[in-house]
Amino acid sequence: MSMEEQVIKRNGKKETMSFDKIARRTMLLGKNELNINYSSLSKKIIERLYDGISTSIIDELTAQQCASLATTHTDYGVLASRILVSNHQKNTEDDYLSVVSQLYDYTDGNGKHSPLVSKKFYDFVVKNCETINSWFDYTRDYLIDYFGFKTLERAYLMRTDGIIQERPQHMWMRVAIAIHIDNPDWKNKIKETYDLMSLKYFTHATPTLFNAGTNREQMSSCYLLAMEQDSIQGIFNTLTDCAKISKWAGGIGLHIHNIRSKGSQIRGTNGTSNGIVPMLRCFNSTARYVDQGGGKRAGSFAIYLEPWHADIQSFLDMKKNHGDEEQRGRDLFYALWIPDLFMKRVKEDKEWSLMCPDKSPGLADVYGNDFKVLYEKYEKENRAIKVVKARDIWYKILDSQIETGTPYMLYKNACNYKSNQKNLGTIKSSNLCTEIIEYSDENETAVCNLASIGLSNFVVPKKHEIQELIIYTKADCVYCKLAKQLCKTKNIRYTEIHCDNDDYRKELYNTLSEKYNKEIKSVPQIINSNNYIGGYSELNELVSDVFDYEKLHKVTKIVTRNLNSIIDKNFYPTEKTKRSNFLHRPVGIGVQGLADTYAKMNVHFHSEKAKQINKNIFETIYHGALQSSMEMSKERHEKMAEILPAYNDKFWTFKDSKPECNTYMVKNLKDETINKKIREVSPIYNEIKNLDEVRLGCYSSFEGSPASKGILQFDMWGVTPSDRYDWEKLKRNIRIHGLRNSLLVAPMPTASTSQILGNNECFEPFTSNIYVRRTLAGEFIMVNKFLLKELIDLNLWNEDVKNQIIRDGGSIQNVKQIPSALRKKYKIVWEIPMKHILEMAADRGAYICQSQSTNLWMKNPTYEKLTAMHFFAWKKGLKTGIYYLRTKAKAAPQQFTIEPDKKPTNVDDEEECLMCGS
Repeated sequence: MSMEEQVIKRNGKKETMSFDKIARRTMLLGKNELNINYSSLSKKIIERLYDGISTSIIDELTAQQCASLATTHTDYGVLASRILVSNHQKNTEDDYLSVVSQLYDYTDGNGKHSPLVSKKFYDFVVKNCETINSWFDYTRDYLIDYFGFKTLERAYLMRTDGIIQERPQHMWMRVAIAIHIDNPDWKNKIKETYDLMSLKYFTHATPTLFNAGTNREQMSSCYLLAMEQDSIQGIFNTLTDCAKISKWAGGIGLHIHNIRSKGSQIRGTNGTSNGIVPMLRCFNSTARYVDQGGGKRAGSFAIYLEPWHADIQSFLDMKKNHGDEEQRGRDLFYALWIPDLFMKRVKEDKEWSLMCPDKSPGLADVYGNDFKVLYEKYEKENRAIKVVKARDIWYKILDSQIETGTPYMLYKNACNYKSNQKNLGTIKSSNLCTEIIEYSDENETAVCNLASIGLSNFVVPKKHEIQELIIYTKADCVYCKLAKQLCKTKNIRYTEIHCDNDDYRKELYNTLSEKYNKEIKSVPQIINSNNYIGGYSELNELVSDVFDYEKLHKVTKIVTRNLNSIIDKNFYPTEKTKRSNFLHRPVGIGVQGLADTYAKMNVHFHSEKAKQINKNIFETIYHGALQSSMEMSKERHEKMAEILPAYNDKFWTFKDSKPECNTYMVKNLKDETINKKIREVSPIYNEIKNLDEVRLGCYSSFEGSPASKGILQFDMWGVTPSDRYDWEKLKRNIRIHGLRNSLLVAPMPTASTSQILGNNECFEPFTSNIYVRRTLAGEFIMVNKFLLKELIDLNLWNEDVKNQIIRDGGSIQNVKQIPSALRKKYKIVWEIPMKHILEMAADRGAYICQSQSTNLWMKNPTYEKLTAMHFFAWKKGLKTGIYYLRTKAKAAPQQFTIEPDKKPTNVDDEEECLMCGS
């Protein structure tokens, strides 16, 4: 490389390339404290330089090289993130008004002013820029890892003409401002929300991160539609609604139980129906054509059908990879809404009658015993189109799941019996991701507004009084190493006494056994100020980190208020969506990083302790959400009481009598205070029409709900909660003040936002300890960061271990040099019994008022194993029996280059589903 080769600086000027400058910048960001071979790294970077390269591209190349070396040591991943963030901050403004001005002043290719943020948002920032700027902490950008930052760059940070203008901190602030812009206490609320999101305690859903502060604030994730009518007009009205929602990046769940089956009479033309398949192909084409957000990705529609429908067999074939193309719709997702009677008929190997909703109406409108009575009545009246063995349908379901991973399976009875919306009518479907259980009909399209809590951030050091220990060890004892490493991690001083001599060790055992009245036969042995602790396991139990439930409760209450506010600010694609959300005000709080939480707390996923923590977490979230919703209702009651007399005296009235109408007209109202209160409260017509003067602040359909009668979710499961919270007091307050929201908890998949916060998805176990992550920058081999750190600390990490994990598909169970305690701790999902996963789902289900996106995994699925798994889920009372079935290919394609005798491992593509991603 000649001396004339130059580099282009960020200001556009050129200067002679200096390898020393590049190396110094890398070392400066590394802070000389990381375990990095800077010479080797610099060599790799220099090999990729060329004349005219920009300093920004040099940083990108350096970060990529560091990321590719992350399996060598975790510090390479840390440095990759630091370089990427530093580069981004050099390329963007730190003055927020400048950033927002660039977004607002944007002009399109035709020179037309096309602001990317709303005028209201822009004006707010202009007016309050000094205060807002004082809140930013740009060092928090460095909390995001390399792949989280790449996810933000790819889709989340706002751009002008392809150039990113926002920093992550700007995105968090944009969302916080958009939510609280009208709040009288906006200073506290915006800063509170910004701080918690930027510190990774929670995140709002992907559509909220995308659209908050823009001209079309479509911040909702998923929509639940009913097929309007079994007619051309009804079908195409529904199709139009789906297109409108998909245009604004909403995922769709649609139930079609009321569409007549193939061969049924069409009275208007005296013809016969072609059934649901040709109709669904129209929806399939619409999902492909009307992509989300204008080319971001194809639309996503989940179609729900009950298994008594006469077209069920064709429905189950539509996702399959073979067969008649005219009978396929592979871009749709398929789901079953299963009545208990079907499961009983399968269990008892009885016949199952397939019916047409035109000839046998009303089956979708009832559940439980009412369904059984009506269904059996139609059977006796010989209304069935066809009678088959129930197990024939069952095996067809299993075939489809083995081949395609779907259909999803939800249990109609559980979804309806255990819903706080049961007073509205029969719930007939879930959403795209199976965690939302909300009422919808031909007049109302249910909506879900989501956020997820980063559980791993609530793990905190345990308070203990240990200052210095004596640890008796011997050479090559892995548990001795674990104990010493634990002391280093917890900053506990210790004196090590080596017991390599066999005679000395036996004498020690006898002495300690006699002194502490215990049978002692192994090392390490750990003593604290003459008090006997035990071995590694006992020390781990004594000093390992704990979960801060009090903080979780507090954050949950804030998240609940945020989501409630989004309901009022949201852009609604259709009138039906606005109506449903304003009348019932459901929200969905989920989680991410449960596996990370266990790893930080030194808890095995497959353990009773993990089950107890799981229950504690969701009990806390449910209580916090309910308490927050009740408090909002109480506060709103007081404000409503102030504006009601003026309404009764006809000083103000609504512009129309639609149930969801929240626009009003003022007549001779001279008291500006009342006028301001009306704007702040923003009542809807239905609240006033169905006025409950005792509970003025609750959502308008609260009366008659289970909560209004003091019945909460765990009551519907027959579960007694712990005494951690005063549930009886909360029930009394709910009966007095009501709730502002009909539904609150709905753990969703969190594919993309988990990457942003650096967590494992939702409540799932680790799926692999080593995998390939594909990004636009290339493929990177990744190792479970918690496992990698522990193996490095124990001096057990090397190429041989890495390659053995690769050979075993991401499992460490056969790597015998890894201690059994770590092998238990880092079991991957294929090694955890599905019974345990389902038990945990049922345990938390008692505190989940909607449902949960429950994936299940099976290496080699068979009819017998799948049937046992599904029936276990059904008997446990789960609402969602299964989201996706994940299976392992018997012969997987090679996914990255390893030596010939080594097998491939898992792949994690950057392209993730953003639906319900919170």
